Amino acid sequence: MNRYLPAFAFLAVAAVGTAMTIVVFRAEDASTRLHFERIADKTVERIDDRISRYLTLLQATNAFFTARDGAVSKTEMREFVTALDLKNRFGGILGLGLARLINAGDEAPIEAELSERYGGPRPVWPETKVARRTPIVLLEPFDRANEAALGYDMFSEPVRRAAMQQALATGEGAASGPVDLVQEITGEKQGGFLYYLPFPDQLTMSHRAPSSAPPTVEGFIYAPFVAADLHREALVGAANLPLVIETRDVTDGGDTVLFQSSDFTAVTATSAFTVNLELNVAGRIWSITAHETEEFLDPSRYWRTGLLAFSTMLLAIAAAVLVRLQLKAIRTAHEMQAMTEKTVEDKNLLLQETKHRIKNSIARILAMARQTAINSNNLEEFSASFESRMQAMANAQDMLTESSWRRAPLRDLLQAELNQVFGDRIPEEALDGPNVEFGETAAQALGLTFHELATNAMKYGGLAEQDGTLSVAWRHEDDGDHLAIDWVERRPSGSSITDTASEVDANADNGGSAPSSGFGTRLIDASIRLELNGTIERSFGTSETRISISIPLNSTGDEVDQP
Repeated sequence: MNRYLPAFAFLAVAAVGTAMTIVVFRAEDASTRLHFERIADKTVERIDDRISRYLTLLQATNAFFTARDGAVSKTEMREFVTALDLKNRFGGILGLGLARLINAGDEAPIEAELSERYGGPRPVWPETKVARRTPIVLLEPFDRANEAALGYDMFSEPVRRAAMQQALATGEGAASGPVDLVQEITGEKQGGFLYYLPFPDQLTMSHRAPSSAPPTVEGFIYAPFVAADLHREALVGAANLPLVIETRDVTDGGDTVLFQSSDFTAVTATSAFTVNLELNVAGRIWSITAHETEEFLDPSRYWRTGLLAFSTMLLAIAAAVLVRLQLKAIRTAHEMQAMTEKTVEDKNLLLQETKHRIKNSIARILAMARQTAINSNNLEEFSASFESRMQAMANAQDMLTESSWRRAPLRDLLQAELNQVFGDRIPEEALDGPNVEFGETAAQALGLTFHELATNAMKYGGLAEQDGTLSVAWRHEDDGDHLAIDWVERRPSGSSITDTASEVDANADNGGSAPSSGFGTRLIDASIRLELNGTIERSFGTSETRISISIPLNSTGDEVDQP
């Protein structure tokens, strides 16, 4: 029973401390939530203030046009917009412009006006069946993006048309729903909206003399806004706000994202506080959602909770840490012992494997040395022949070593041996076949085989002359149980390969490219028939030598075929 007393004491202290900690935490959490809501309110106010400034700018532009009875030249408009310094002082506005309100069929005067003002031709576009049209006739600043919008009939697009119809009905400015701006001529379109103000506006109409005829709306003073840029401009100077926001246009049940902070999605997944606010933007309802960032949830805000939890849990944590450290030490000792035993086992296995591979390699080298010496006329001939065969073994050895002795690709074996003999004479296109890989035994045997075939093709076969060609193709046969390799040497000049081969001494080391049977031929036959349980057939024509090799894959024991 006594051994459970420490556990009982731990649980009693922990329970009292937890209850007190929860009470303190809830009080601090409520205070933190109220603080975050105030920050979110101020952020939305900044966006609202910025939009109000921009809409006031549209009112000023309308007044400028009204003062001149709408007769504003391109130069005057450019000077007016330049003085406003839109880029540096009103980020998010792509320009200020005028769109004429005309009936369909009255496009000719507008196109003439555009051509005269900007150089033409400047058609009104796109084609539409709507009875009224609002082509853009004036837009500054006149950059490449805004030039692309000239002549665009905004009334032809439903979202823009709805905003203009609202402005006509109320006589006041109206914002459009989210659209892809015509100015965005790059491949990646940016979402935005437009603000339309009837020209002349309702204020101008109300100040006209009662006897005068009521003026009709001639068009719209308008501005295209990039929603993301407008938000970023509104938050300039508040870059360290500890929150992320997302703005959606929810007018009439819509749900289109206008702006989203770069890490909004990641922050939302771990957010503790969420504030939803609405903003009326010229008749459109924007829903703004805010979440706190890690910077806002500074642990120091909860220092009372932390101090209380630390004080009440200190003894329990100390005991748990000691037990945990002890268990960890025991587990580490066991792991180190197991690792040591595994290391010794791996070392012994590696030594045995190395010993086995060295014995095999030495036996192969001694056999090649004896046979090469028997078939060589002098020391120089022995040295050259033996060195080339050793290099063929080294090539296969390198490929196996690079893959930790698991496999060597057939294509790489071929390419290595052909490059050794021919340099870059044989193009990669001459090798064709699926991806096939072999283990140590097959790789060594095939490496020597390809070396012998290549050496003798250059000396006596189809590549003895400069215009000779070589192609090697391989494929699966018998439902993948066999690999067939076709080695084809051709001499386009027409001279006979067999005639050339007949001039070689009967004891020449020709490996199968000529009718005689030297050490190369025996080495190839031993590699294919004895080591790989395969078959090899040779066919000599007047201008072509064909060597066909077939290997049963299941007999190699280490072949891997990858599609």
